[in-house]
Amino acid sequence: MLQMTLIAVGTFIPMLLLLVVIHELGHYLTAKWLGVKVLEFGVGYPPRAFGFYVGNTTVLIDNKTQCSNFSDVQHLVLGTLIRVYSHEDAKGNLIAQIILASDSKGKFPALADGTVRSGNLLQHQGKLRSADATQIQIADMLYSVNWTPLGGFVRLAGENDPSIPKSLATKPPWARAVILVAGSAMNAIFPIVVFAIMFMIPHDVVTGNIMITDVLEGSPASLAGLKQGDIIVQTNDSQITTTTDLIRSITLDAGTQMRWVITRGAVTETILVTPRVNPPPNEGATGIKIELVNPTTETRFQPPWTALISGVTSSFDMLVLMKEEISRWIGGETQPEFSGPIGIAQITGEITMQSGLRGWLMLSILISINLAILNILPIPMLDGGRLLFVIIEWVRRGKRIPAEKEGLVHIVGFIVLIGLIIVVSANDINRLLQGGSLLGG
Repeated sequence: MLQMTLIAVGTFIPMLLLLVVIHELGHYLTAKWLGVKVLEFGVGYPPRAFGFYVGNTTVLIDNKTQCSNFSDVQHLVLGTLIRVYSHEDAKGNLIAQIILASDSKGKFPALADGTVRSGNLLQHQGKLRSADATQIQIADMLYSVNWTPLGGFVRLAGENDPSIPKSLATKPPWARAVILVAGSAMNAIFPIVVFAIMFMIPHDVVTGNIMITDVLEGSPASLAGLKQGDIIVQTNDSQITTTTDLIRSITLDAGTQMRWVITRGAVTETILVTPRVNPPPNEGATGIKIELVNPTTETRFQPPWTALISGVTSSFDMLVLMKEEISRWIGGETQPEFSGPIGIAQITGEITMQSGLRGWLMLSILISINLAILNILPIPMLDGGRLLFVIIEWVRRGKRIPAEKEGLVHIVGFIVLIGLIIVVSANDINRLLQGGSLLGG
């Protein structure tokens, strides 16, 4: 039990962090591209374990700039952690209104009430790079690693306050929509890239002739006229040279009429078969048993340009499989099996033990696709929920929902989401205590 737990945690957390970083990278890159001030890129959730500042932001100093707890910024030691409250001039330059220096423990003094004009200043902090009488340069982009390894975030300036300079809220609806969608887009691109890399790496494949060894009476294969000894050459437009090829083809086209090309002795025939969506136990979609005959091992790999196309095709196939499964849920043919972080960690450990790195990558692809879809749905607190408010603003011709009302919706959504995770996780724990598995057995 302890060994399985360690494997589950040791395989699930790296996967989750990878997918979260990829997701947040989409927000980060598009925000930078569209001129939104990025304050922090965090891996995991606070409390913070460690972090480091990068960048080279120029902030101008004028005769109204206040040095709160020191006499002159030029006297500060380079590398000092400072906090700056900046406004923006007509040319887009940041101008410091107040500058604070941290103490030896990295703490800042409190500002007196009314010192800072409410809601119209960019608050940013970082390490001082250079300073003279007219300007300072600071590294104010923080990359942080946090102690709770179950997510990540990109902290942008003024997400709901358009009065803050270089904030997300100052951007037009289309720009905010791009930034919000970018996370899911990255999760959708990830499977294509991984599939493409897998296709480019040389790997051994056992190929041969797929022969039918048994046909169950009354099954779709029997009704179509398939017989024992038939060799399956092609299904629809796909050549069949491995058992995986056939299983994949049948799974993708279950419930629709398929065109199979088979050889029977010296004769080639075309037969129409309709695989069952919900077959009886132990019968399979078509009701046949198969065997690979005349096997040979060949090394396969693809050049990048065809591997990328295959990556797109394979990712689309997974979307089709997910659509078919959801259709079965809606139709009542199967019952959905919900699982939270604990259950997913269990699955990750089991699949990694059974199938190694390839299994881990395939599960990563599946979860990445799920994250892409889930995050784009109009669920409060998620990207899709925030996107819905942007769309409403666009429909209302620029009239925004008040920030406090939008925030309330997201808070309620967050509470409901956490509640669902707790309920599902309790079910996962109960199944684990009973020795059950989401993979069966």
